[in-house]
Amino acid sequence: MKKILAILILISAACNAGEPAPKRIVSLAPSITRSIYQLEAGASLAGVTIYCPAQAKDKEKIGTLLEPNIEKIVALRPDLVIATKEGNRPETVRRLNELGIPVYTMESFDNFEAICNGFIALGKRIGRQEQANAIVEQSRRRVEQVRKKSKAHRRSRVFWQVGAQPLFTVSHHSFVNDFIELAGGINIFADLKSRYPQVSREAVLHADPDVIILVAMGDVTENEAQKWKNFKPGRTGKIVTLNNTVFTDPAPASFAEGLEIISRILHE
Repeated sequence: MKKILAILILISAACNAGEPAPKRIVSLAPSITRSIYQLEAGASLAGVTIYCPAQAKDKEKIGTLLEPNIEKIVALRPDLVIATKEGNRPETVRRLNELGIPVYTMESFDNFEAICNGFIALGKRIGRQEQANAIVEQSRRRVEQVRKKSKAHRRSRVFWQVGAQPLFTVSHHSFVNDFIELAGGINIFADLKSRYPQVSREAVLHADPDVIILVAMGDVTENEAQKWKNFKPGRTGKIVTLNNTVFTDPAPASFAEGLEIISRILHE
C-alpha cells in the first residue's frame, strides 16, 4: 500500500510540474522583458525588441514590437517566444507557430487583479512561480495601503490623456483605470466602451476635470500641457506630465509604484 501511495505521489508531482522551464526565451515586448528580469530570469533571454530596458542592452535585438524579424528569431533557436495579445500582431504569432516555435501569449489586462494573475501565470510558465507569488503578494500590500489612504480624501475628477492628435484616453476596460480609481480619483471617461477611446477636447472641457494627466506622449507632451493651460481645467486644476514606464507596463510591482505616484498627485 505504501509503495502504491508513493507512486501516486510521484505521478501527481510529475503532472503538476507542467512544462519545463525554457532556457532560450525571445521577448516580443518591452513589458515582457521587464517582467522576466523582475522574475530573475534574465539569463534565459536569447532575444528582445530594440526598445527593451537597459538591462537587456547586450541581448540580441529581433526588431520592434510591431515588426519583429522572424528570420532573426528562428536563428536564435528559442524554446519559447513570449508575445502580448494587445501589442503584437496575430500574424506574427501565427507565423511562429507555423514554423514550429512555441509561443506563449499574454492576455490584455483590464485591472490590477488581472495583471497579478497574468504575472503569476508567466512565472509558472518560465519556472519562476515562487518569485512571481512573492512579487504579487508584496504588490498587493502596497496597492491596498494606497486604497485605504485614499478614502480619507475628496475624489478628484481625472482626465488621463494618452494621445494628442486625436485625443485618446482610457476607460474601465484598461488596467490604467485602476491607477485612477484605486488612488481615489474618478475617471471622467470610465464608462466609454473602447479600451482606449478617442474623445474631443470639447468633451473633456464639458466633463470639467480637476486633474489632467498626460502620459508617455513623447515630444508633444509639453505642447499639450500648454494647450490645456488656456482652458478652465488648466487654469484652476492641476496638469501633470508623466513619462515613467510604470504607467504603461502591466506588471504588479510597476503598477504599485505607479499607483503611489498617482496618489501623491491627487492628494498632495
